Amino acid sequence: MVKIREYMTEDVVSFTPETKVSVVIDEFVKTRHDGFPILDGDQVVGIITLHNLIKAKPKQKVAEVMEINVVTGSPDDDLVSVAGVMAYNQFHHLPITENGILVGIVTGTDILRACIENLISENVEKVFTIFKRLHRGLHMTHGIVIVESLIPTQRNLDFHELKLREDEFDRSVIYPIIVARNGDIPYIVDGHHRAFIARERGMPEIPAFFIEGEVGIVDIGRKLGISLKDMELLKSFSKNFSY
Repeated sequence: MVKIREYMTEDVVSFTPETKVSVVIDEFVKTRHDGFPILDGDQVVGIITLHNLIKAKPKQKVAEVMEINVVTGSPDDDLVSVAGVMAYNQFHHLPITENGILVGIVTGTDILRACIENLISENVEKVFTIFKRLHRGLHMTHGIVIVESLIPTQRNLDFHELKLREDEFDRSVIYPIIVARNGDIPYIVDGHHRAFIARERGMPEIPAFFIEGEVGIVDIGRKLGISLKDMELLKSFSKNFSY
């Protein structure tokens, strides 16, 4: 069971009830967040969102416009429960407390990321299961892989797939790739586009799941004999022809 502590943000920007609305507005602009908890000491006494500021005046105190009926979660709550609470109540933010003290906050974006990452983990497990049926003695680990050490097992990259992955990188969304590792050499099983982009952007490392042992795809990589910089981009033909 996935605990929400694995996805909450611990370094939380917060304000007191006496803070002026103008200060909060400046922080909204600076951070591009859309909600902050309000604390009296370490205790959560409210939350303020962009919605609360629609009719607020800059010189007002936060206490005059904040939401006071605050629902909170615990670090040990499971991901599904927290996601359910947020969806049912249409919350975009959920303060996380422990013994009444604020220890973190979870946003809708955090929940989405958690769901996607756990879905990816399930897909990785399916890939590993397929390999394990074909090859005995395999096991799987996860960690960080050096980008320049990666060996492709395909030559071509799809233009549209590459653009999709670039958009993810622009938003700092970098999902683990899958590699087969025999000895110290990692051969890419899934994630060629992510690996290629990481190299193009000068990233030294990216997260990865490792299938450890001798698998057939390693032979494909050896025979192909190319590096990430040698991969070729295929563009789709345009439907707009000129005569």
